[in-house]
Amino acid sequence: YFPREVYDQIVNGSLSVEGIEVLSQNSVTKANNLENQTVFIRRAKGDPIECEVVRASDLLLKEKATGRFIRGANHELEYVSIPEEEGQEITFALKQSGNATLSYLINGIQWSPRYNLNVSPDDHGFEAWADMINRTKRDYQIKHTELFGGDVQLRQSTNQFRSFAKRCCIQECCCCCDSSSAPPQIEAQGELAGLYFYSIDQPFVLTQQSTFSLPFVKPILKLDKYSGLTNHFQEQNQKGKLNRMYRIESDRFLPKGTVTIREDGRVVGQSQLNDLSKGESQELSAGQDPDVSFVRQVKILSQQRQSASYLVQLTISNSKSKSIKYQYKEIISSAKFTFIHKNENEQLDRFVELTPQNFTIRNQDLQSNQQQTFTFELALEYKDNYQQY
Repeated sequence: YFPREVYDQIVNGSLSVEGIEVLSQNSVTKANNLENQTVFIRRAKGDPIECEVVRASDLLLKEKATGRFIRGANHELEYVSIPEEEGQEITFALKQSGNATLSYLINGIQWSPRYNLNVSPDDHGFEAWADMINRTKRDYQIKHTELFGGDVQLRQSTNQFRSFAKRCCIQECCCCCDSSSAPPQIEAQGELAGLYFYSIDQPFVLTQQSTFSLPFVKPILKLDKYSGLTNHFQEQNQKGKLNRMYRIESDRFLPKGTVTIREDGRVVGQSQLNDLSKGESQELSAGQDPDVSFVRQVKILSQQRQSASYLVQLTISNSKSKSIKYQYKEIISSAKFTFIHKNENEQLDRFVELTPQNFTIRNQDLQSNQQQTFTFELALEYKDNYQQY
């Protein structure tokens, strides 16, 4: 039996019995038992009036003393016995007797990964937490729970897909037991059908309107800290700041979540981590760095209907009291381009990397209070003129 507020949160189609074959399933809506019950209704003046409930849906009452009919409001009623909650009764006919588990997905209980990236001058640490959130008005005593990470799509009653990939989902198994004094542990169970899942086998209580957090993975993380900017090609001159960037690579899958970044124990920013596969790298931005800037000057050499040519001068400046790494990427997706070096110092050419849709300039050691200027020509051939590319 599920009270109405609980049943309405259960994801349609997720309710099932595991462990024993089910022959049939019957679902019946149960109204409260107020009909024909005695209640008292309070008025502003006088004693409470003894009534009999004629119809519970709109609280139509019959006054016992006079036989007259009146309508009441919930806040005016006094009950002789505790009224039954409205809800849904689910009956399963099982093939045989034995131990079985009733499991379901519930929208009111969810989980969300949360990460802490702790950076020091010589080292770094990474913590992964699973925040289990109970937004319902009931406590849940849980014996076994599974947390799923990845792109979990569920069809709602509106016949539209609602993706739980943004925050993952939690599967509740409603076998109840006493909570343990020792903190439960989350164990990674690997991959299933393109999803990664984690299990908690120790019992615990998930209190109503609460968040219960546990560490859930301990990845080995590679970290590269640098100043960076991803820009898109445009004809206008530009200037601005580079961002404080952290490139991470994990030895195991990490589901999408918020990363709080700390340097020397102080919070310096937050960023969003997308689903990160094993061995994949991802860039996290913590905001602009006021001491690392760029100036981009553009001169139009030629412009035609089918092509164009530009002379670009890009200057990266480091105003810090220490050297930095930096990365500048410029995306050119609307045209095929040719990159022509124009640097007087040919040693600068080695910092440039080219791909079909962008170029990247990297330097592992730009000294304090120094700048680097790159000069290059971009010859563009617009895409509608070379469909073969």
